[in-house]
Amino acid sequence: MFLGANVPFGFVQLGPTQHNQGWDWCSGYHYSGTSIVGFAQTHLSGTGCSDLGDVALMPTQGDVTLSRDGLASTYRHEDEQAAPGYYSVLLQRFGIRTEITTSERCAFYRLHYPRVGSLLVDATHYLGKSDIPDLREAQQMVAAELEVVSDHEVRGFSTIRGGWNNGDAYTVFFSLLADKPFSADKPTGSSIVGPLREVRLLWSDTLVNVRVGISFVSTMQARRNIPDIGFDQQLAALRAEWQRILSAVTLRNATDTQQRMFYTALYHTMLMPVDRNGENPKWSDLPYYDDYYAIWDTYRTSSPLLTLLVPDRQRDIIRSLLNIYRREGYMPDARSGNCNGRTQGGSNAEVVIADACLKHLDGIDYELALEAMLKDATVPPGGNEEKEGRGGLVEYNTLG
Repeated sequence: MFLGANVPFGFVQLGPTQHNQGWDWCSGYHYSGTSIVGFAQTHLSGTGCSDLGDVALMPTQGDVTLSRDGLASTYRHEDEQAAPGYYSVLLQRFGIRTEITTSERCAFYRLHYPRVGSLLVDATHYLGKSDIPDLREAQQMVAAELEVVSDHEVRGFSTIRGGWNNGDAYTVFFSLLADKPFSADKPTGSSIVGPLREVRLLWSDTLVNVRVGISFVSTMQARRNIPDIGFDQQLAALRAEWQRILSAVTLRNATDTQQRMFYTALYHTMLMPVDRNGENPKWSDLPYYDDYYAIWDTYRTSSPLLTLLVPDRQRDIIRSLLNIYRREGYMPDARSGNCNGRTQGGSNAEVVIADACLKHLDGIDYELALEAMLKDATVPPGGNEEKEGRGGLVEYNTLG
């Protein structure tokens, strides 16, 4: 599961990335891990794949090498705190306490240094890396760039392709603003293009706040996605939002342990798909949601629950499925990085739509939905059966 901070269904899912990653580290974090190499701005949750994990920040202290392995820090679970919208940890190697929270499209960091500290900004960070070129299901770096804009701002982008859904390249643009002036190991105004594409920022203060806006459209939009609000104000607003949305269900006669288990599970149902309205570089149709991972699991679990608890949200999620159909010809069974990814056994968005229809969820073009469902059921995707449509459809139509 993803561990970190996020708004319900929020674009930014900010959390730690551990040093040693295997298949089970697909969210970037596993409880058995012992060291952290950075905090990535995007994640998936509950999946069996290593996608996203884009653009990492790592607080450091003193003279450390710029290589990722050289700056890993151990941590202890007793030095972690986690709650909806908040995460903090003490990085033992450096003695730095790192607190994080988020808005929908901006990551908030509060860094407590024991003495003058620094921050590594790594535009090349992503999950699911492999030394084998074009390895199936592994993400691949296409390009990355950083620019030191001023003594308060860094901006850049990271372009990644592949991953579990074997998708086209997607680009995450970012803009970093600090509340204290920094010096950088690259001069202001320089564009850093090279094998590392990293920059180290150094402060003369021991308490620093950093905000990182992200966008799939441009660095300017990433900059606009940074709200003019402080860490504590944003955390208070986000806690209130999680309290509001989770309190839609009240448990009776439940123990503290049962309540903790239940509300943790309910929280997990509201991490994906991700609201990327206005962040789709391919078309402007709204609404647009991404990171459907994966409808063949969620159609029978979280989807019918969301129809009951957050009907306005579920309505937009279904309308997004139909916008994807209108633009690309098929609804997804799984989707990430603006690309339909995999199917598993069929086209399961149909069940999501049928559930909404039976529960009288209005505001959905059910005629268009029926058209999309019939296409899934009758038109083979022409060799693209892994990506969309319904597998085995030619044989089914022929043999019955």
